[in-house]
Amino acid sequence: MEAGEGKSEETARLLARLRSFCFPGGEDRARSVRSVRTTQSGEMRMSPESRWVPFTAEEVTDATRSSFRWEAHPNPGKIASPTVIDAYEDGHGYLAVKVGGIPVKRVKGLDADRGELQRYLGSVILCPPILLNHPSLEWTAVGALTLRVRDRIDSTGATIDLEISEEGCPMMCRAERPRLVGKHAFMTAWSGSSLEFREWEGMRVARLMEAAWHLPEGLFTYYRAEIVSLTAQRQEK
Repeated sequence: MEAGEGKSEETARLLARLRSFCFPGGEDRARSVRSVRTTQSGEMRMSPESRWVPFTAEEVTDATRSSFRWEAHPNPGKIASPTVIDAYEDGHGYLAVKVGGIPVKRVKGLDADRGELQRYLGSVILCPPILLNHPSLEWTAVGALTLRVRDRIDSTGATIDLEISEEGCPMMCRAERPRLVGKHAFMTAWSGSSLEFREWEGMRVARLMEAAWHLPEGLFTYYRAEIVSLTAQRQEK
């Protein structure tokens, strides 16, 4: 057996285990899902010393191509609360902040392209049909229970490593992502954790999530959220 064949078999075995967990009732129903819309409630902070700020958000994740849009409202209910948009659309990533509908900040460029695509690649915990319906994703086994995924049409070199349990549960994704500090981005170890799953529309989806930067001085968890609702957008027959 060639070394590549063994790697291919290991990749297929891990993907089968992951799909079995994500689609407990079978894959047929999920094959018609074009995107997943979630509403979220959580809290985030800008630095290890900052206070946690509550937010509500809505996120749409495409299952057929690399694309997502997360629109959040920090301090919901307050007058002049900003709108924060985190997105990867049409091959480019960006972060935008609006107040009263007026743009006050926008971050874009190659670092944003890579970082936001990496965020999308970790979205299998929110949108499992990515595993079935996204034709340009490439999965490779890089450990006994770890899959690396990239988009073949991406030019930034973006990847994430997805760690699964023996049962196929996607527990954590890891990557080296650009972290914005002031006006400059630095490649920094990052992780996203799935803390609990529940079944929606025949799919197992993370209910609780956390994201963190792994800084030299220690772990900096900056995002904690709960999925409040989920709606699958299906292809019309």
